[in-house]
Formats: sequence, C-alpha cells, structure tokens
Amino acid sequence: MRSLLGLGGRLVAAAGLLVLILAGTGALLVHGPGQVRGWDTDAERWLAGHRTGGLVRLTADATYLADTWTVIAATAVLAAAVGWWTRRWWLPAGIILLTAGETAVYEASNALVGRPRPAVPRLDPGDPLASFPSGHTAAAVCLYGGLALVLHRLAADGRFGRLPAGSGAGQGGGVGGGQPSSARPWWVRAVLVASVVVAVAVPVLVGFCRTYRGMHHPSDVLGGAFLGACWLAAVNRVVLGRRGAHDPRRGGGSSCPPPAARRVPDPARTAQPSR
Repeated sequence: MRSLLGLGGRLVAAAGLLVLILAGTGALLVHGPGQVRGWDTDAERWLAGHRTGGLVRLTADATYLADTWTVIAATAVLAAAVGWWTRRWWLPAGIILLTAGETAVYEASNALVGRPRPAVPRLDPGDPLASFPSGHTAAAVCLYGGLALVLHRLAADGRFGRLPAGSGAGQGGGVGGGQPSSARPWWVRAVLVASVVVAVAVPVLVGFCRTYRGMHHPSDVLGGAFLGACWLAAVNRVVLGRRGAHDPRRGGGSSCPPPAARRVPDPARTAQPSR
C-alpha cells in the first residue's frame, strides 16, 4: 500500500510540474513577444489559403485517429486485452493512466492559458479559447506511444512470439528472463518496428490535420507533443517499466526468490579413502 501511494505521489508531482510548465509557456505565447505568434499566423494563413477538397476530407478522417471516443475505446480494449493476457495489474493500469492523466493535465493547462484559436476559417467545432496545447496531439502521443511501449515490454518478457521449446534460443539474455531481441521471430521484430513508426507518424499526422483545419496554431501542436511525450515518459518510468513484479505464469505469482538448486555431491569428495 505504501509503495502504491509513493507511485501515485510521483505521478501527481509530474502532472503538477507539467501543468506549471505548460501554463507558463502558454502565457508567454499569449502575452509575451509576438515573434512566435507571427510565425504561427503566417503558417496557419498559408495552410488555410492552400486547402483542397481532397485534403479537407483526408484530414477530417485522420483526425479520428486521436478523437476523444477513439482514445477512450482504444484505451479500454488495450487495457482489457493486456490485463487478460498477462494477469498483471500494472500494465493495464499504466495504459489507463496514460490517457486519463494526459486528459487531466490538458484540461488544467488549457483552462489556465485560454489561448484563442487561429483567426482563420475553422473546419471543426470546438471551444474558441481552447487552443493551447493541442489535446489531440497529446492523446495521440500517449495512446500510440503507450501501445509501442507495451508491445516492447511484452516481447522483452517473452509474452508473444516465443520460439518452439527446445530450439535453444531465448534461454536467458532477455529482460525478465525473456528472449533476446536477436532470438525473436522476424514477424515480432516487424511488429515492434511498425509500432515505433506508428507512435511517431500518427501524432505528426494528427498535429498537421489540426493545424490544416484551423483548430490549432503550430506552437499548440508542439505544446501537445511535449505534454504527451513527458507524460508518456513519466508513466513508463513509474508504472509500465516496473521490474520484478509478480508474474503468475512464472512461478505462481510469488515474490519469494526461487529455491536454490539441489547440490549434487561430488563423488571424488564423498568417496571413502581406501584402507
């Protein structure tokens, strides 16, 4: 119980620090020197002046990758699947904390900043004073980055893509007794690489879509990416990256160390001297 309170305290402290950093940055963007605002205005006006019917439809569809209901549904499905597969509480808890904590930090910092949205035709509904930071971008970083981290953790623990018994590969060398990366099947390595590509590409795509559709300044997207990356790192450090926790598939969930191997007596030492 004490350890859980300690973990929670560390996450609350990280969230509070993030809110302060984002609120301070947002205040500088709104009330500080106008150079960054000028860059934002130039970029959003250029994008608004070069809209095409095809890109308008494409960006509308791509925005759903980090829509509120998409994030909620994906988080619930991923947490339930990982919890059922691993029988570990902290992996699904970390997945839920990723999106829930990101939402809390976003709402708090957004309310403190109150930055107006770009002064261009906006293609989506939204609060006109909820521009900084970009919640869609932050949610995309946490959701798809969290998926990549969980997949890498499961692969490191040998949870999927195990080689056949007796193949000689994957005996030790991996994290937590799992397979070393060189011993994983090719398709597992492909999935892990794809998860990293998706974790980077989707937030970039979502951030572009939100700027293209006039919903955010470019600096809002950078702020959302910063929020998501920092919160992802905090949850991974405190929850997802836990080591040495109970694993019912490897010893019944006991935290006691395995019993020492039985010693086989050495015949040369136990033999009676000849008379």
